[in-house]
Amino acid sequence: MRSSFHWRLLAGVAAIAMLGSPPLAVSAAAQTAPYDSARGVYSYARDLKAVAPTVVKVIVLGQKQAEGDRTAAREGQGEDPFRGQATSAQVQGQQPQAQQGAPQPIGSGSGVIIDAARGEILSNNHVVEKGTAFKVQLYDGRVVDAEVVGRDPQTDIALLRVKASGLRAIEVGDSGRIEVGDLAFAIGYPFGFDQTLTMGVISGLGRTGIGDGLQDFIQTDAAVNSGNSGGALIDSRGRLIGINTAIWSKSGDNSGIAFAVPINMAMAVADQLRRNGSVKRGRIGVTVGPVTVEAAGSGSTRGALVAEVSPDSPAARGGLKSGDIITSADGRSIEGPGNLTAILGVLEPGKTIALGYRRGGQTGTAQVTVEAPRPVQVTRPTTGGAGLAALGATFRDVNASDKVPEQLRGGVVASVQPGSAAARSGLAVGDIIVGVNGEQVQSAAELARAFQNVAGGAVLFVARGNSLIQLKLER
Repeated sequence: MRSSFHWRLLAGVAAIAMLGSPPLAVSAAAQTAPYDSARGVYSYARDLKAVAPTVVKVIVLGQKQAEGDRTAAREGQGEDPFRGQATSAQVQGQQPQAQQGAPQPIGSGSGVIIDAARGEILSNNHVVEKGTAFKVQLYDGRVVDAEVVGRDPQTDIALLRVKASGLRAIEVGDSGRIEVGDLAFAIGYPFGFDQTLTMGVISGLGRTGIGDGLQDFIQTDAAVNSGNSGGALIDSRGRLIGINTAIWSKSGDNSGIAFAVPINMAMAVADQLRRNGSVKRGRIGVTVGPVTVEAAGSGSTRGALVAEVSPDSPAARGGLKSGDIITSADGRSIEGPGNLTAILGVLEPGKTIALGYRRGGQTGTAQVTVEAPRPVQVTRPTTGGAGLAALGATFRDVNASDKVPEQLRGGVVASVQPGSAAARSGLAVGDIIVGVNGEQVQSAAELARAFQNVAGGAVLFVARGNSLIQLKLER
């Protein structure tokens, strides 16, 4: 696809050629376009050749799933139950059943070398989360062992490390400076093929509402398919601007709508994974939602409406009030609550952020310092017996009396106290919580550990009857 600028440029080149000017005469006029004078063609090959060695294939090893055992799987073929129609640009398809024993290849995705000295590679959490061992195929054909340094389900980012010589790191760009209409290229290993390059444009920014976790996606129409997950989204200069993560598709294949985690977010997560092995999130004590027409008044409905400010919280101390409309965060415009949540979701406790807001036609700025999260209090039920109590509800393991598929595991809601956080989230007795913020749980004990990592709200994945639903937990 060519922009109108390129068509005008080509028309100008043709006019010059008709006047008898030598071919090299176009080079000065085409400095902003990728013209290869030696071959007489327009090409991005020169700038992109340096990028190819930085994008690798991630091979995932593990135990084969038995045929039909797909209830908890986030990978593989078909629709992803954790993402609705926005399916992960997922791991290349499952292989036939293999004998038990050593880990076998169960899929593959893509990755990007961000630090050659450390051997660090960015990929997606959903690429590696089912694996027990990992290998990386480098651009020159070498296959080396890899380890997962850490992974973050909420942003779908994972950091891997390899020990290999001759690595080349990609140049990291600034996703805060990209604009709709910019050219974009996706590089990865779709369907298990060798490295593949596709081209498109940036179609949208700050996309939310297409799945779980923290969302602030770059949208592009560069073709992305199964196996592209974890690969590079780059600009026309070959700089990394995003990590390809998901597609919106009814068929499971590319339909011209793909999503990437902005590189600024991915690098912030990678920094924490490098230092901590996980992401430590804080809270500012504010609950936000979309701006209603009534709340906007004569102003714009873009921004995040403050629904509630917790007493003695960083937001309260910063001067925010219920009814304020947050319009910017550290100078970046906020389109909706998802953008704000994503920005706050990668800030560590102790970080200070400037939040611009609108109140009654007036504007202001609040300086808010993120504080450590208040962990969910998990106890044993006061009535005794097995299980745990948290958020005004009690939970237990799945047992035979539940009459659910054998492979379904999680924390069963045994009771819900009226008016509690659990009740406000919509939990009901008999629900089975199978995931928290994108992280699967298979027992009441795993649910308790997941609750300890909740900073503020959370997204609960709940099996109810024959359906898998998402409930937002607001504390």
